[in-house]
Amino acid sequence: MDTSQGAARAAIDPTRFAQLTQQLSLGAVEFKETSGSTNAELADLASRGLAGHLSVYYTEHQQAGKGRLGRAWVTPSGSSITVSVMVAPGASVPTEALSWYTMLAALAWSRAAERVAKVPVRIKWPNDLLAGEFKICGILAQMVPAGSGYGVVVGTGMNVDQSREELPVPTATSLRLASSHAIDRTQLLAEYLKELVNLDRGFRQVSGSVQVPLPGFEGRSLREMASEKLATLGHEVRVEFPDGSTLEATAVQLAPDGALVLEDRNGQRTNVLAGDVHHVRRADGKYA
Repeated sequence: MDTSQGAARAAIDPTRFAQLTQQLSLGAVEFKETSGSTNAELADLASRGLAGHLSVYYTEHQQAGKGRLGRAWVTPSGSSITVSVMVAPGASVPTEALSWYTMLAALAWSRAAERVAKVPVRIKWPNDLLAGEFKICGILAQMVPAGSGYGVVVGTGMNVDQSREELPVPTATSLRLASSHAIDRTQLLAEYLKELVNLDRGFRQVSGSVQVPLPGFEGRSLREMASEKLATLGHEVRVEFPDGSTLEATAVQLAPDGALVLEDRNGQRTNVLAGDVHHVRRADGKYA
């Protein structure tokens, strides 16, 4: 049973949000009613030394957001959760492991959405989340200078309350549509950050290793947990490269560097990195 749009679109409550996250040791927390791009604005704060590890920037209405490959991402006010988080783990995590924060964010969102909305959520490599076969969340991570090294601004946009008519493409959905009930966006945002903080803590404790079990996660490594959630594995996919070439093969595993390992019909394997591909789709034409 659907709920009224007015109830579902209650604004995120900053006071209640602060209460729900007070035990998380977040950095600076910035809320704006309207933002051009939370990623761009948080990256600017970080460049000026105003946003350290686990600083959070969120908005009710993003007007000039960008997804992967520069695609526009704009949402109706109050219909989504648009949030960016600065992670600057320092020397505990080597620079080459920072790309895994996309998967940390994906895992954090999947766990939070399943707990709050009771909707099964899986990861579509390299940076989307799915409810069923429909996109429900996109992730954009960008490296930024942080002190003497680098950090990552991880921006996410979770579709929460959009109607079918408000979604930009037929391959998208929202938690409201997937669950048929209203979602408490304040609680959902707090749960996402709780999961992200816990995953980040474990990742730093194992010095950014994706092979070593993360403390507090039942003996599972980051690579193992991400692979369990990866809807792409086991399917024949069509990879489109920027130069126009394509590759069709079966996605068989996630490599330690985050690459998707593909195996063709002759058993030959190819590793593709997220930065090297334009699109990854199911070979049968389905989005997921």
